[in-house]
Amino acid sequence: MSNEELVQLYQAGNKGALDKLIELNKGIVYKFANRFYTEKTNSIDKEDLKQEGFMGLMVAADKYKFNIEKPCKFSTYAVYWIYHKMNRFIKSKNTNEETSLNIPNSSDGDIEFMDCIEGVDYGFENVEDKIYNEQLHRELEEVMARYNTLKEREILKFRYGWDNYKCMTCGQIGEIYNVTRSKINNIEHTALGKIRRSSWGAAKAKEMYIQKRRQSVHSISGTIESMSFAARYLL
Repeated sequence: MSNEELVQLYQAGNKGALDKLIELNKGIVYKFANRFYTEKTNSIDKEDLKQEGFMGLMVAADKYKFNIEKPCKFSTYAVYWIYHKMNRFIKSKNTNEETSLNIPNSSDGDIEFMDCIEGVDYGFENVEDKIYNEQLHRELEEVMARYNTLKEREILKFRYGWDNYKCMTCGQIGEIYNVTRSKINNIEHTALGKIRRSSWGAAKAKEMYIQKRRQSVHSISGTIESMSFAARYLL
């Protein structure tokens, strides 16, 4: 029985299907646990990491949707939540794993993961700015849901950081999907192109262009440029 069939059974109320689903996908959890775990720190335990991963797997089983255009495989969707749960756990323990995420990757444009965290407090951001950014977040979610496939949305969220996730390089995302860095890069640009060509993308690009001409890099436009891919790619 496939992952998708087991998820359908589970969502229909068959709790036993969840046990089979976990057994079928435990290899993904183990892979991430091995990747995240480091023997240089005593603040985390590999078994705890695995438990967090299984929790992410269960969240994926709850949230996976069949009624969307071109859904990706469940295993691909599950990776998103497994990574999220383990990353949150490591962050809560304040381990060296989190610190290492600040190291830039020269092959991907010297991106520092921590620069991509969404929701960071910039100090100067006022209530109006926060409301604007929350609205932008909601709008992007709607646009991506309409114009991008689930796989494209997942890759964009991994790549640029979303809902407090940290940015990942194309190479790291490629390891998750078992494809090359260039393949992820192509998917990324295709997905961003769809957003740019949407009516929302055209309107937002014009809006940001006008804002840039009227404002300094302070406040809304500065915050957006720092925390979202919209300002980087829609202009």
